[in-house]
Amino acid sequence: MLMLSNCSFVLSPYYFDFFRLHYKIVSICIDDKKRRFVVNKLEAVIFDFDGTIVDTEKVYYENMRDLTEEVLGQKLDKMDYIQNVSGTNEETSKRYYNKKYSMSSKEYDKFEEEITKRILDNYHNAPVLPGIAEVMEYLHDKGIKMAVASNGKRGHIETGLQRKGFDKYISAIATKEDVVNPKPAPDIYLLAAEKLGADIKNTIAIEDSRPGALGAASSGATLIVQTNDITKYMDFSGVNYKYKDVDLVETIKAIVEGD
Repeated sequence: MLMLSNCSFVLSPYYFDFFRLHYKIVSICIDDKKRRFVVNKLEAVIFDFDGTIVDTEKVYYENMRDLTEEVLGQKLDKMDYIQNVSGTNEETSKRYYNKKYSMSSKEYDKFEEEITKRILDNYHNAPVLPGIAEVMEYLHDKGIKMAVASNGKRGHIETGLQRKGFDKYISAIATKEDVVNPKPAPDIYLLAAEKLGADIKNTIAIEDSRPGALGAASSGATLIVQTNDITKYMDFSGVNYKYKDVDLVETIKAIVEGD
């Protein structure tokens, strides 16, 4: 075994033919600061969309707050929203509004339709989150595949990617419409990796919310949690993440380049 800095290099049997046994060098790197394992060979990066690529979590909250007051004449508490709605899916949000405001499913469907329209109309006002553009360009230059795994709707995601100019980087999209069990189940991440032809264990997932982080971690991907002004209040205890709220560009480069 060869030791170099914080990495161990070991000879591992690779394959053998009639005459010789072939070996490959496998690196096992550990972050000394937090003693966390880093992926051996990065095949792909899978991004959540809302709140991870584009800072739409704030846009979602503000529009839901305003529409709740317009339609119901009631206030939407920010912390209550964060704990019960942010980062979830339409069905969870529907149950919340049914329980909290006695809103019927039919009423909520109209409510959701209006929210979606307002969100799409306001995408140009939602900023791209720090490091995302640089990371995508860097990964593209390195030939590393990228996908989006989201509890959102495909049309919503495709429009957002196009408006921000990121559609040229994304090779696959997996949404709640493609799976039986959305986040916090791992299904969306597993499907995204499958679409890319990547081993989920050699994949990085980037998430901003607890529900999404739980799904990404349970899929077997290496999880980076990057919170925003809404999800920073979430409780991530018990979530098996590798990094949280780091310099995303430097962290991705260190993983890819083996630093």
